[in-house]
Amino acid sequence: MIRTIRQEEARQSLELTQAAFAVRFSDNDMQERIAKMNMEQFLGFYTDDRLAAQLAILPLRIYVQGEAFEMGGIAHVASYPELRRQGMVGKLLVRSLETMREKGQAVSMLNPFSYGFYRKYGWEYFSAHNVYTFEMSAVPKVSAVPSGVVKRSQAGDWKQADLVYDAYAKRYNGMLKRDENWWQRHVFNRKLGSMAIYYAPGDAGSGSLEPKGYMLYDIKDRFMSIHEFVYLDMDSRNGLWQFIGNHDSVASKLKFTAPADDPFLYALSEPKVQQEVFANFMVRIVDTAAFVKQYRFASKVGPVSLTVRLHDEHAPWNSGIWRIDVCEDGTGTAVKEETGAEGTDAAGCTIQTFSTMMIGCQRPVQLAAQGKLEGSMEAVAAWEQALPRRISFMTDFF
Repeated sequence: MIRTIRQEEARQSLELTQAAFAVRFSDNDMQERIAKMNMEQFLGFYTDDRLAAQLAILPLRIYVQGEAFEMGGIAHVASYPELRRQGMVGKLLVRSLETMREKGQAVSMLNPFSYGFYRKYGWEYFSAHNVYTFEMSAVPKVSAVPSGVVKRSQAGDWKQADLVYDAYAKRYNGMLKRDENWWQRHVFNRKLGSMAIYYAPGDAGSGSLEPKGYMLYDIKDRFMSIHEFVYLDMDSRNGLWQFIGNHDSVASKLKFTAPADDPFLYALSEPKVQQEVFANFMVRIVDTAAFVKQYRFASKVGPVSLTVRLHDEHAPWNSGIWRIDVCEDGTGTAVKEETGAEGTDAAGCTIQTFSTMMIGCQRPVQLAAQGKLEGSMEAVAAWEQALPRRISFMTDFF
């Protein structure tokens, strides 16, 4: 039986977590966690009235083409080791799709323990990020003196950082829309250390300063770890790099993470640094019609009609032939057509391929070259032209 885990069953949920991940919570930690848990977000699989497997659907929001989408974040997936490989988690994932659709969460994301496992249920690779490790002597040199100033701030000063973060987040697909609770409980608790904010002069003569960049970092054993490096323009970027370089007396090496489009290497006189590329999270469209209704296609590409033949084994409402009518302002509507009505201009793919394409992780021409997106050259070209070039990236974790 699958049902929502009751609030009074929160301890059972934590006991399952302990067994599944080989962790141990103290009594105090257990009580603190129970007090913060909203069990309405948890689905449980029960056998003989015993909680055997679980997952949570976190009600989050992400930016897609600059618009805030309701997103179901799958987390706390666990089952007892002795009860694994019986399909319980798979059944919970299928039920979660129905639940998210009912709640208006048109898209879902998760951090996988196995990409192959979640691909079976329709989630797909979301993005890649670059991790750079290098000597402090390789920090980009600032040619022009920044006009602003960097100030170290208290971790609780989330509002100033959020002004920068929210403007930055809209540039990418998949970035969370944060609120105070997320900053305090997730960002500052997970990314321990210090925060520095770059302020630029405001309107001429006003004397005001406006936040334009920030970084979260810590220094230990002469190693600087930069958890978040966010900037809105080159002046704020240079100001933060100058601030980093001024730590050469206390740090000899540093590491930071950047999206795939960050021009970091081009700023180096000698770009021979350690660069690692990591896959990050997975994404899935839960409800095609609702997703397309919110999505913003490339402006001035319309009016145009796109056709896609979707296959979704676990969410049958997505399967079928969809005609997507795009208006000149980039808005679109999706209508399911009768079987056989797709014509020669249709593209065809699984929900996994459609999800990674719409989120900006893979372009239509890339997917067609891999045999993931079927259709004529004209059909693929139509999708290529209709989708804005905004890549996927996320700095958070859940």
